[in-house]
Amino acid sequence: MSFLARDRAEIPFGDVRVTGVLFSEVEPVNLAAKIKFMSLIIFLSWPALRHVEAVESGTSVWEQALRAARKEGTVSVYFWQGGNLDKVLQVFQQKHPDIRLAAVGGRGSGFINRIIAEMRAGKHLVDVCICGVTSPYEVLHKRADALESIKSAFILSDVSDPSKWWQGKHHFQDPEGRFIFVYWGRAAATRVSYHTKLVNAGEFTSYWDILNAKWKGKIVAIEPTESAGGWRALYYKPGVGPEFVQRLFADSGVMFSREDRQAADWLAVGKAALGLFVSAIPEAKRQGLPVDEFKDSNFKEPPSLDSGPNGTIALMKHAPHPNAAKVFINWFLSREGQTTYQTIMNTSTDQVESMREDIPKDPVPLAYRRRSGVDYVPMFMPDRMDGAPIIKLFKDTVKR
Repeated sequence: MSFLARDRAEIPFGDVRVTGVLFSEVEPVNLAAKIKFMSLIIFLSWPALRHVEAVESGTSVWEQALRAARKEGTVSVYFWQGGNLDKVLQVFQQKHPDIRLAAVGGRGSGFINRIIAEMRAGKHLVDVCICGVTSPYEVLHKRADALESIKSAFILSDVSDPSKWWQGKHHFQDPEGRFIFVYWGRAAATRVSYHTKLVNAGEFTSYWDILNAKWKGKIVAIEPTESAGGWRALYYKPGVGPEFVQRLFADSGVMFSREDRQAADWLAVGKAALGLFVSAIPEAKRQGLPVDEFKDSNFKEPPSLDSGPNGTIALMKHAPHPNAAKVFINWFLSREGQTTYQTIMNTSTDQVESMREDIPKDPVPLAYRRRSGVDYVPMFMPDRMDGAPIIKLFKDTVKR
């Protein structure tokens, strides 16, 4: 038989409606023409059928994970305790009351060492780790081989779809691109602070201006053996690098401190005029003390993009609650989860920006938002993660 197009109609395929064409029989034709026509119909319908299959499959996997997670009853999340992250985790608990959230907060290398000690004792207590920047890569991944592929946990399409994220791709700390997911990237503050009555910020156009002889003996810095994150930003930044750091260590008479509060006090009272990597500056400024931070526009060198102290997430090997871990990860990285995170985490003293590009940016102060057309230097990349050369240089130069 032969067919002639007569009208257009919507043909339902599950939850999808496909616009198709209705045909009516007009005259007989040979079998070959009939087969060719039916093949064409199948070909045109195939993308819609595949989409329905994918949607139904994804929904099925998610529902199975939810059921299994509720049966497990608990998810264990270790997190770097800072900002309002604990409040974000509470929202997950409200969203999923059938999955008890066992959240353990901590800071510094001692926090990671606790996880390693538990593992060596044969205790696998952690499902998900939101554990900072350096330690997850250097300790949990490289040394302990303690991480499972987090990509295997992505179930929801709005998490697994790279187009939803900055630069249209997923970002990872590890070179394999599988284990340590970077979920927020802030246009980094310079982390160079100053006493507003002792320093004219307009005199600075480059990081190299810090080495001016007039500031010798007037710089306070957090010791790199205490926190290497800010030092990495200098050491690996194009146009700054190892030579700058070596001269800073050797020639500038830096006053080193392992206590952030102490360093902030020294700057606030004028014992120091410049500060490096002092985290308490925004809070001190809010209290009316004469301190401030240089903006990246003060310096000609390219700005950094950092993931802060808790901007990565990893899935532990031998997770005791693997399905609950998947549910937590998918909620946390979803549009809803990251909108919640970005809204709660942004305060007068702390600024974050999710790597998701499809959520409102209103909570992020304009000065801390990523700007289109800017060539940022991502500090979370593996080739910029190694703090060992900085610590060696510090010990060789300062503590010899």
